[in-house]
Amino acid sequence: MRNRLVHLAVVCAVLGAGPVYSLCQQSETNPNNVVTALAQAPKRYYKLDFVLKESNEGKVVNQRLFNMSVSADPAGSHEHSWWNLRAGTRLPVRDPNGTNFVDVGVNLDVAARDADNGLQLDVTTEISSVATEETAGPPPIRQVKVKAAVFSPVGKPTTVFTAEDPVSRHQFELEVTPTREK
Repeated sequence: MRNRLVHLAVVCAVLGAGPVYSLCQQSETNPNNVVTALAQAPKRYYKLDFVLKESNEGKVVNQRLFNMSVSADPAGSHEHSWWNLRAGTRLPVRDPNGTNFVDVGVNLDVAARDADNGLQLDVTTEISSVATEETAGPPPIRQVKVKAAVFSPVGKPTTVFTAEDPVSRHQFELEVTPTREK
């Protein structure tokens, strides 16, 4: 019972005062009210600004910007809403059996949870491109896939990951800056 009360106090402190606080006070006699309080907590909305930098031997050769708006799940919630961004091209690839299509570009999947002064972000990223060197047959597709969890303070850029292409001297870096929407 004491663990429930400690958990309840933390939830009340994170969610703030008002109707949620009164529900938390009532939950001493009915622990199920914690779930009700979390379900009624207002969601906050954020704009996420992503910067994807591609560098070669330390020099930035390409930089792309991506923006998306998300709603953050309340702290302590067991919800896990995913937000998706897709930017790319479908390329035809001819082989002896006909023509197939391959998607290349950037895929971002994000889940956001409110935290003190920022967001806890789960980010899954897939970056793919066609290799530029000449080859016999279909061109190779280069890929970088990363699944990361980061804490990102509101208004401050945070590096989500840095990854090197194993067959070249290219390096990819993804940075995110969350901004609270009103």
